[in-house]
Formats: sequence, C-alpha cells, structure tokens
Amino acid sequence: MQSTTTTTITSFTTSFTEMAAQVVNPEDGISVITDQHSGDGMKDLGLGHNWALHASTFTAWTVAVAVITTVVVSKCMKSGADAADDFFLGGRSLTWYIVAGSLMLTNLSTEQLVGLNGVIFKDGCMAAVAWETFAALAMCLTAMVFVPTYARSGFSTTSGFLGERFDKTMRTMVSMIFLVYYGLVTCPLVLYTGGLAIQTIFDLESVPRWIITTLIGVLGSIYALSGGLKAVAVSDCLNGVGLIIFGIWVPLAALSEIGGISFLFQEDNAVHLKPFVTHSEIWSDDDATRVHGNVSLPWSTLITGLMMINLYYWSTNQLIVQRVLGAQSLAHGQKGVMFAATMKVVGFTFLCLPGVLGMLMAKNGTLVNGEPFKVTKADQVYPLVVKAVMPTWSLGLFAAVLLGSVLSTYNSALQSASTLFGLEVYAIYINPTADAAKLKSSATFFGIGLSLFSYVLAPQLMRFESIFEYLQKINAMTALPIVTVFCVGIATRLPDHFAAKMGFAVGVVSYGACQFVKSPPFPHYLHMFAICFVGAVLTTLAATYISPLRKLFCQSPKPTPFNPKKGGNLVDLTPWKGLHPYCGVVTALVALISLALQLGSQVLFYVFWIAWICTLLTLIFVLRAEASGGTGKEISCIPEEYSEDAEETNDSSSDSSE
Repeated sequence: MQSTTTTTITSFTTSFTEMAAQVVNPEDGISVITDQHSGDGMKDLGLGHNWALHASTFTAWTVAVAVITTVVVSKCMKSGADAADDFFLGGRSLTWYIVAGSLMLTNLSTEQLVGLNGVIFKDGCMAAVAWETFAALAMCLTAMVFVPTYARSGFSTTSGFLGERFDKTMRTMVSMIFLVYYGLVTCPLVLYTGGLAIQTIFDLESVPRWIITTLIGVLGSIYALSGGLKAVAVSDCLNGVGLIIFGIWVPLAALSEIGGISFLFQEDNAVHLKPFVTHSEIWSDDDATRVHGNVSLPWSTLITGLMMINLYYWSTNQLIVQRVLGAQSLAHGQKGVMFAATMKVVGFTFLCLPGVLGMLMAKNGTLVNGEPFKVTKADQVYPLVVKAVMPTWSLGLFAAVLLGSVLSTYNSALQSASTLFGLEVYAIYINPTADAAKLKSSATFFGIGLSLFSYVLAPQLMRFESIFEYLQKINAMTALPIVTVFCVGIATRLPDHFAAKMGFAVGVVSYGACQFVKSPPFPHYLHMFAICFVGAVLTTLAATYISPLRKLFCQSPKPTPFNPKKGGNLVDLTPWKGLHPYCGVVTALVALISLALQLGSQVLFYVFWIAWICTLLTLIFVLRAEASGGTGKEISCIPEEYSEDAEETNDSSSDSSE
C-alpha cells in the first residue's frame, strides 16, 4: 500500500504542476485577490516570474517527502497486531522525535505564518507573542498531568477519558463536538486557505479554486486514509524540518538587511519588542497609518483566558493529543511533548519576529530592488519580508514547505475525525461487536465521505468576509465547556456525570451569550472566557455538593467517588525521568525571553539563546526516553460495552476506551 501511496502522490503532484504550467504566463504579474487578507499577503511572494525553477523545486520537495515517508513507514516502523490500533494510533510505535515533529507541524499552517505576523505588525509590538511562548507552559501541564492519565487506561481518544470518568453520554457529547468541528470547520478551512495560498503564489488565477482545493485535499487524504497516523506523523516531521529551516532563515536574512541584532535592540526600535503592554500604536489598513489604541492581547489576559485556551488545545484536543497517544511509551510521549514545547518557546522567531522586522524595514525605508520597502495591509507583512530577503531559487521550496504545513493540518484533522467516528460512534452505537478490520474500514469510508464534503464546502468559504474571526469565536465556544469537564474530571474524584453536564451546559450558554457583547466597554474576550470558566466550575461544584439541587433533578443526594480502573495501559508507563526539572527549565526560559523582550536587553537575549541551545542539547542527548521493557496488558482498541453495574456503583456509566 505504501508504494501505491507514493505513486499516487507523485502523479497528483505532477498533474498539478503540468496543469499550472498550461495556464501560467510568466510575463503576467500576480493578480489581485480581494476576498481574504491572507490572499492579499500570499500574492506578494511573486513566484510567477520564475515558474520553471519554482515548479521543479516545489515538485522535488513534495515528491521527496512522499518517497521518504513511504520508506520510513514500511521499512523502519513496526506494524501492530491490531489493524485498527495500527491505523488510528500508528500501532503505538511513534518515537519521541516523530511525536514532536508531528505536534509542531500540526500546529502550524499558512494562516499562522501570515496571520500572527500580521497581528504583530498591526499591534506595533510583540503583545501577541504569548500565544507562542506561553503555550509551552500549557504543554508542560500536558506532559505532567494529562498524558499519564490517558496512558494509564490506554485510551485511543481523549473523550474516552470522559467516558470512564463520567459516563457514555458525556463521552459522546464531546466526541460529536470534535467530530462536527473537524468536519465542518477545520478540514474545509484548511483546504480553502491552502488553495488560496497556492493559487496566489503560483499565479493560478485562471484555474478555478475548487480544482486546487480538491487536488490538495486528495493529496492529504492519501496520506491520512491509506497510511494512517504513521504516514501523517512521518510526513509532518519531514515538512517540519523544512519549516524550521526556512522559518529561521527568514528573520536572519531580514536582520542582515536592517543592520543586525544590535539595530533591533536600539532604544527606538526595542519598544516594538515589548510583550507586556495594553496600548500601542495600532496600524490601520484603511489609511496605512498608526493611531494609539488597545493591543490584541493585553498582558492581563496571560493569567486568565489565554492559559485556558492553550490548555484546551494542547491537552484535550484530539487533533493534537492523538500523536502523543500513539507514542511507543509514556516516556516517549512526554519527551516528544517537551521537545515541541522547547521549540514553541522560540516559535516567535518565525511567527512573530518577521512582523517586527517588516515594521522596521518600512519605518527605515529599507530598499528592495531599488525601491523602499512598504506594507499596505498588515497581513501582507510576512510574504513581503520573504520576497524581500530570500534568494529567488529558494521560493519554490518555500512554497512546497507551506503546502506541507497545509497538508499536515488537513491530514491530522481528517485522521482524527476518522478515529473519533470509528472508536466513538461506529464501535459504540452502530456495531459494538466489530473487529479491528471493520473498525478500520468504517473509519476509512467515513474519512472518504468527509473528504468529499470538504472538497465541496471549501470553495464556498470565500463567500464569508470575516470567516477567520467568526471561526475563532466558534473555537472558543467549543473550548470552554470541554476544558471545564476535563479539568474537573482530572483534578477531582467526587463530581459525577450529572454535575459535569450541568457545568458543561452553563459553560456553553454563558460564553455563547458573551458573543453578543463587544470589548470595550465589556472586558476582553479572554477575560470573559475565564469568567465563564469559573462560572462553569462553580456550577459543577454546586451540582456536586448541594443535595436539594441534586434531588430536584432526581439524582442521589451525594455522588459516589470515582475510582479509576487499573491495568488498562497498552504501553510502558515508566515516566520520563527528566520531566519535572525540565518543565522547570522551560518555565525559566519563557520567563527569560519575556524579560529580555520587555526590557529590550540584547545581553539577556543572547543569554536566552545560549540557555535554550544547552537545554535542547540536554534533552536530545542526555535525557533519554528509556522504558523498563514491559508494555502492559494487551487490550483491543475496541471499546468495551458499558457496565450497568458500574453505573450504579460509581453513579456514572464508566467505560474503557480500549
């Protein structure tokens, strides 16, 4: 199957470039796209003027990734005895570096490279850098608390934990939220933004966008549905290497254009590096000027809603956590998460710093091809910087790496949706006696259907003028109730399924109501998120300890404490020995880089990089992910039937994920 996958991927890539070559006129300029800011930005890479060179390098990288992925998966990675487990979780054979690479690239896509740099440029400072640096702190909690919890019971899905902790209904509710979100939002959105980027940078305005989004979708579907999690994870890792190389190359090349790091930290320029601010000189796309106003991420949100959003994304989201669940041991999973966290600390170098450098290049009139560098729209800043500082021969490779990041997110969403359907819907409600082969085939057919739906829906997203802001709000609405029940479920033993559902409902209703108010005069939406989170938790506790309330809903006066099952692990549960001190070091690195940027201290900036390099080398070569050798009890990944006796004993319908 793997060789077939490579052949198919190669043929699709070749067809794409041949089709593009027939419609591209190298003499024509890049056409203007006005329906999305991301298109406005990506067009400025200007690859159309060197089509033959860029098409060849683009194709070479894409085919090379497909071939290497096939060889690694078929020759270097073991296949599990359980076909379903092998498809959904890579046979739980992923090593820490595959886990880390897949985590990093699943998290990255074109809207982040363009969007976050655009936010930095618009804010006039690095207030939004906390989305990157503070994510590392949430990942520390993921490695220390959430990953061991999932591994102890051998879960294949994060919602499986909720089935064991609360009941079948709660498990299904959260699974359906994830499933609908991936199917209706993530997959079509990624195809749309990826198609928009490819159409613009290759000057394919003559080609209908639905053709491009469909080709990208087919390419991603081949990885996800034929190779399973192994193929997705390995291709993610390879594209991640390319993304890191280009990601670091761009700011270094830009620094050389403006006079080096010393120029960046000059007093007049260092003010743009500050992360802890509430107000700044805000860019206006309408008149290309700056006015004093509120930044997008005031420092006060760092201790409220920001951490909750990051915790939801990195600790409970099946799209992300599935890579960790596929690790060959708890130690490998934890080390993979911490490697990704270490890289997240320096993610600002290519997701935030180019926005500042573009601002300084425009401010100082840096010459590009004899003309002053200028930005007319905030979302243009990243591709404009790339075009200004990168050598021409590298732009085709850069576009291929961008495509890789698009495919990574799409592959991951499609594979996660297929997993949720197979294990949380088909195996529980449709065919509880299904064997591993039927589980895999049902998930594959569902994935094919979801892919076809995404191909149809993706081109329609161009009809929405503010789709990204709208989808961000939807994401926050789904995050609030989910992170509430996960945190309560892991941190406590007494709240039962009734209390969790009450908190879940209050979280949905309260934050949904917040969508009808604006800031100002109301608090920032992340503050509102934190307030609603506290309200949902208090509701859960009230539904746990207030007996009259429980009796009103025909519940027992006092819930029975939850007793987790033992012996369900499928991998070795020996923790990574360096986890806790390493988390302390990562926290210190986040504090150090934040302080260096806030003070505008070049010395502290150098100290940070020395400390970061030493930390990374220690993780790779010293703190090994060693297991004791036992893999625990062998359990099928097919969920067991729910026990009525357990429901009466624990006041919840506890179930095993595996």
